[in-house]
Amino acid sequence: MQDGQEKPIAYTSRSLTPAEKNYSTTEKECLAVIWAVSKFRPYLFGKPFTVVTDHHSLCWLANVKDPSGRLARWALRLQEYDITIVYKSGRKHSDADSLSRNPLISTSVETCDEIPTLASVTEYIKEQLKDSKLKSIIKVLKRGDEYLNYLLKDGVLYKKTFDPMGQQWLLVVPKQLRGDILRSLHDAPTAGHLGFAKTYDRIRRKYYWPGLYGSTRRYISRCKECQRRKTPPQLPPGRLQPIESPDIPFAFVLICLVASPSLEVETDGLLSAQTT
Repeated sequence: MQDGQEKPIAYTSRSLTPAEKNYSTTEKECLAVIWAVSKFRPYLFGKPFTVVTDHHSLCWLANVKDPSGRLARWALRLQEYDITIVYKSGRKHSDADSLSRNPLISTSVETCDEIPTLASVTEYIKEQLKDSKLKSIIKVLKRGDEYLNYLLKDGVLYKKTFDPMGQQWLLVVPKQLRGDILRSLHDAPTAGHLGFAKTYDRIRRKYYWPGLYGSTRRYISRCKECQRRKTPPQLPPGRLQPIESPDIPFAFVLICLVASPSLEVETDGLLSAQTT
């Protein structure tokens, strides 16, 4: 008791043994009292104290007249204490144990990144017709003529390919939807930001567009998450080595190739030369 209020001085608990798990509910409640009283014997022995419980059957434990077996041993152990067992309804317990009545705290749950959804069949038909290169192929097929390794099925353009497993028809992706495919099969939480070889193999099994290999490599090389989290495959740059001053003109020729990362064609760039 402190400042007129009851304050806990200790907490304790333990797990039940395999044999104790087979006890009835009343026996488990009795066991809890016996074990707790023995645990805090230095505080309780020789002093009157009260055990408050929400299990009404425990009230007869200290006053049982004809005990037998396990209950007899427990009742005998309590006789050395000045103990009073009081029943208190669980509804009146303001200090309810946290395991049985722990209040739920409302917390905000952070959701993972949204998984990108792929375009529908209707969107593919619309975007394929907007692509000038694909539109010319579709016109030929709609006239009933054949176009090498291409097929128009339900208004959607497919391309035939051959692999060790046999012939397959791949969905031809228009330029406007290629970014969605790359994001879905590389950036999505279910994609795992795999490397170029695995991502390219995953895409080419279902989709096709001209320059698929190059566009996949460029996309992955510019992925900010991969650059920030993955170890670069190449060795770190070495230390700068000083160049001695030349004795005569044109002793050294320095050539530098500057290319913008936004360029679609890898060979586009600026070549500069300097002589010393």
